[in-house]
Amino acid sequence: MNCLIENPAFDSQTKETLNTKTVNFGSTYELSEKFLKEVEQCGVVDLILKVAQAKEEAKLAKDLGPGKKKKTLLGIPKLEDANWAGTRQSAECTIILTEGDSAKSLAMAGIEVIGRDKYGCFPLRGKFLNVREAQTKQLGENPEIQNLCKIIGLQIGKKYDDVSSLRYGSIMIMTD
Repeated sequence: MNCLIENPAFDSQTKETLNTKTVNFGSTYELSEKFLKEVEQCGVVDLILKVAQAKEEAKLAKDLGPGKKKKTLLGIPKLEDANWAGTRQSAECTIILTEGDSAKSLAMAGIEVIGRDKYGCFPLRGKFLNVREAQTKQLGENPEIQNLCKIIGLQIGKKYDDVSSLRYGSIMIMTD
């Protein structure tokens, strides 16, 4: 498409980005219904959506990290990690997810009795995001999901047949 814009405004001397608002172009262009239907039928819309989704998934994978099995995790506040998490015995480990700090203190009291080798604890804050309807961008921006993926050692897009490559073999959810 080629158009002439009256009095254009750019962001810099190199004139790479046009800053003029569309209402100030001096003209408008309407796409015909026939053209829009042809574009929809040619499959380009599906291709664009697939590319956009792949980019979002790649960004999410980058943001969450490689998801490798790590012995120690740093930078996750309030995580009480199991001693065996991230080791050869990690399949025997259980992470206890609680509703807030008060439930965490109850779980930690029980862990102190049975031992910290196989059990870790992490308190969840607020109402957890329902991931069934969530978009990839929402998953990547949610700090609770980011932390859980790091704690468990999940990798985006990987299919798991067993728990040997994860930091925890099972998850226990403690709610009231």
